[in-house]
Amino acid sequence: MAALQYAAAATAGSDVSLLARASEVTAQSLQPSLTAAVAARWIQVEPTSLQAHRAAARAALALDRIAEAAEQYRIVLTTSPRGADAEFADLEIELGQGDNLFGARQVADRLAAAFPNSQTAARLQGFAAMRADDPKAAVKSFAAALAMETVAPAAEANDSEAAPGSAAPDARRELVMAFWRARILSGDSQVPLAEAMALVESDPSPANVLDHALLLLAAQQNDAAVTELQTLATQPETAAVALRLLGLLDLQAGRLDKATQHFTELLATGKFADDCFYYLGLIAERVGDVPRAMRFYGQVQSGDNAVAALLRASNLLESHGEAPAAQELLDHLIEDEPARAPEVFAARAKIYSDAGNAQRAIEVLDKGMLQYPDSVDIRYAVASTYEDQGQIKLALRELKDLLKSRPDDPAAMNAYGYTLADHNEDLKRARTLIERAYAEAPRNAAILDSLGWVLYRQGHPDEALGYLRSAYADDRGADIAAHLGEVLWQSGKRAEAEKVWAEAGKDDSDNRLLNATRLRLHAPPK
Repeated sequence: MAALQYAAAATAGSDVSLLARASEVTAQSLQPSLTAAVAARWIQVEPTSLQAHRAAARAALALDRIAEAAEQYRIVLTTSPRGADAEFADLEIELGQGDNLFGARQVADRLAAAFPNSQTAARLQGFAAMRADDPKAAVKSFAAALAMETVAPAAEANDSEAAPGSAAPDARRELVMAFWRARILSGDSQVPLAEAMALVESDPSPANVLDHALLLLAAQQNDAAVTELQTLATQPETAAVALRLLGLLDLQAGRLDKATQHFTELLATGKFADDCFYYLGLIAERVGDVPRAMRFYGQVQSGDNAVAALLRASNLLESHGEAPAAQELLDHLIEDEPARAPEVFAARAKIYSDAGNAQRAIEVLDKGMLQYPDSVDIRYAVASTYEDQGQIKLALRELKDLLKSRPDDPAAMNAYGYTLADHNEDLKRARTLIERAYAEAPRNAAILDSLGWVLYRQGHPDEALGYLRSAYADDRGADIAAHLGEVLWQSGKRAEAEKVWAEAGKDDSDNRLLNATRLRLHAPPK
C-alpha cells in the first residue's frame, strides 16, 4: 500500500526528493513496475540525475526489459563523473548479486558492445556469462580483457599501484583465474591446469596451491584436489577454506561422517559458522535426526543459506504434523527477510499443496500476487501448484503467459518447454524452446536435463543420455536422477539406473518424482 501511495504521489508531481523516496520505497517493496514509472517521471523532471537512471535500469532489468536496462546503464556509464571504469566495477557487483542472471548477462553483452575498448566492460561480460552458464562465451570475454592489460604480470604483479588502464594485481589474479576456470568448463583443461601448476612450482604459496586445487575441482579431478586441500587444511591462512571445500565434497559423495568431522573442525576456526550449521543440519536431516537438524538450522543467522535453513526447518515442522509452527516460522522469515517474501509465499503454498489443500495453496499465491504482481517466483509457483493438482492446461497457460512477458528469458523458455515435454504436449514446440534456452546457457543443469528429457520423449534415448549425464554431473538432484535413471533403464542399462536412483535417494528419499519413477518402472526404492 505504501508503495502504491508513494508512486501515485510522486508521479503526479515534480518534487525530486519525493521521487527519490518513492523510487526507494517501490524498489524495497519488490514492485519494479512502480519503480519504472517513478524513475521515468524522475528522469523527465531531472534528466541529469544518475540516481534516477540507475533506478530505471534496475527496474527494467527486474522486468527483463533488456534493451531499456542496457540503455539506462549506458547513460550512467557515459555521464558519471567517477568514470566508466569505476561504474563498471560497481555494476559487476550489482549484477552478480541480482536474481536475473540471464538478463544480467544480456545487459552485459550490450554494454560490452557499446564499450568495445573497455577492459572493465569485457570483464563484466565474462563474469556475467559465467554466472549464466556459458563458459565458452566467458572465455572470449576474459581473453579480450586480458589482451587489453598493459601491465606485465611477472614484473609488476607486486606493484602497489597499477598503470592507467590496467587491472590492479588482485583484480588481475581474479581475472586470470576466471579465464582458466572458463576454459576448463568449456572442455579445455590441459593448458589452464598446466599453467596453474607452473605457477605453484615457481611460487608454492598457499594462495597459489588453493587456486590450483579449485581448478582441479572445476576439471572434476576431485582426488587430486582433495590431496592438495588436505595439505591446505593444516595451514592457518587456508585451513577454513580448505575444510569447507572438503566438507562439501564429502557431503556430495554421501560420506556423512567425514563431512561432519570437517564441518565440526571448521566451526572451531570461527569462520563460515553459518555454513557449518546449515550443512550439519542437512546431515542430521538425512540421517533422520530431526531435533538435531532443527537445532542446527536455528543457529544459521545470516549468509546465503539463512533463508534455505528456515525453509527446510519449516518443511520439517510441516512434515511432522506441526503445520501451525511451520507457518509461524515463515511469518518470522518474512519479517526478517522482506526481500525474500515472494519465495516465502511460494514455500507456504507448497506446504498446503503437499498436504492436499490445493485450494488454500492457490489462495496463498493469489494473495502473494496482489502484494508482488511482478514476482516471477510466485508465477512459477502458481504453475507448479496447478501441475500438482493435475490442471495441466492451467499450468501451461501460466507458463506461456510468463514467457510472453519475458520472451528472451532462457529460464522462462525452459520452464514452458520442459512442462510441455513432460506431459507429451507439442514436443516440437517444446524442443524448439529448450534448444533456444540451451543456446543461451549450454552448461545449465536444468536446461541440459530438459533437453535430454524432450529428446527422450521424441524417441531419441541415445542422444538424450549425453545431455542427462552432463546435467547429473553438475547437479545430482533427485529430479535429474529420475530422468537419467529412466532413460538408462529403458536403454537396458538397469544396473546403472539403479545406482543413480539409489545415490539420489540417499540425499532426497522423499522426492516424489524419483519414487514415482522407480515404482512405475517396477524398481521400488531399496
